[in-house]
Amino acid sequence: MSSKPFDFNGFMGDFKELLIQFVQMKQSLGFDYTGEANTLKRFSKFTLNYAIENYTLTKELADAWTAKRPGERDVTWERRINNLKQFALFLSNLGYDAYIPVCKAKINRHLFVPHIFTSEQLDRIFSECDNIKPHPLSNQHIVFPAIYRILYGCGLRISEALALRLKDVDLKQGIVTIRSSKFKKDRLIPMSPSLTRYLTAYSLKLHTFSKPEDYFFMKKDGTAYSPDTLYDKFRQILWKCGISHGGKGRGPRMHDLRHTFSVNALNQMVRQGVDLYCALPILSTYLGHASVGATERYVRLTEEAYPGILDTVSQTCAYVFPAVKAT
Repeated sequence: MSSKPFDFNGFMGDFKELLIQFVQMKQSLGFDYTGEANTLKRFSKFTLNYAIENYTLTKELADAWTAKRPGERDVTWERRINNLKQFALFLSNLGYDAYIPVCKAKINRHLFVPHIFTSEQLDRIFSECDNIKPHPLSNQHIVFPAIYRILYGCGLRISEALALRLKDVDLKQGIVTIRSSKFKKDRLIPMSPSLTRYLTAYSLKLHTFSKPEDYFFMKKDGTAYSPDTLYDKFRQILWKCGISHGGKGRGPRMHDLRHTFSVNALNQMVRQGVDLYCALPILSTYLGHASVGATERYVRLTEEAYPGILDTVSQTCAYVFPAVKAT
C-alpha cells in the first residue's frame, strides 16, 4: 500500500524550492522522509528571521536553528541537527555556500536496557487493562486492552499497531498485514490462536458496521489514537500494577512489550530445538528489523531472563511464538 503523498504546502522563504527539491530527492531514493520534511518546513519558517543572500546557509543561521531548546530530548535534538546537515550537504553539492552543522548531541545508545516483563507482571498488566472504566465519550476500555495485547502478542511497534486497517487483520487466517513499516517493508505476521480469538471478539464489539479502510483500533469518531495517549495510559496501568517506573528515558516503556515478546519468542524457539542461527533470522523477519544484527541483542537479554537457555540450543527447527492470555 503506497503512503499518502506528502503535502509540500508550508515550505516558505528563500530556501523553499531547494527544500522541496531536497525532500523529493530523498523520497525518490525510497525514503519516506515525512517527519524530516515537516521539521524542515519549520526550519523554512525559521529562516524568515534572517537575510538570505544567494541561497547561502550561514553559520549564524545554522547555529541558531540547531541550538538545543529547553526541555528538548537529546535524541530529538540530534535528529533536528542531522536533518539540517543533510540539507546543507545537498546545497553544497549543488554549488551553494553552506555551513555544515556538527552534531553536538552526545548520545550513548547502549545505556538503555530494555525491561523484560515477567509472566506475573504481564498478567497484572492485562488484568488492569481489562479494568479500564468505560466512559460515554470514549471506547478506550474496549480498544486499549486489545492494543496492548497485540503489542506483546505480535511484537509490533506502536506505530504499526495504530496504522492497522480492518482489512489488514485477517481473523479467519490469524494473519496481520503490516504495510510500509519503519523500513518501508510490508510483512505478514501470524498471530497465536489465543490472540486471534481475543481480537475476533474485539472486532465483533467495535466493527459491526465498519468498512475495510477503517482503523482497526479507532476512536468513537473513527480516527486513530495517538501514541502519546497509549503511553500515558500505560504509565497509569504500570503504577496501578505496582511496577515502578524509573523516570523519563528509563522505563519500563510501552515499547518493552515488544522487547518482552522478542525475548519470550527466542526462548520458546530455542526450547523447541531451533538452532540459534536459524532462530535469529526468523525473529528478525517477524519483527521487521533491517538486519539480523539488530536482533542479536535479544540473545543476551534472553540469557539474562532465562539463565542457561543457550545450553539447550540444538540443530532442529520449529516455529513457535508466545500466546497471549485473554483474561
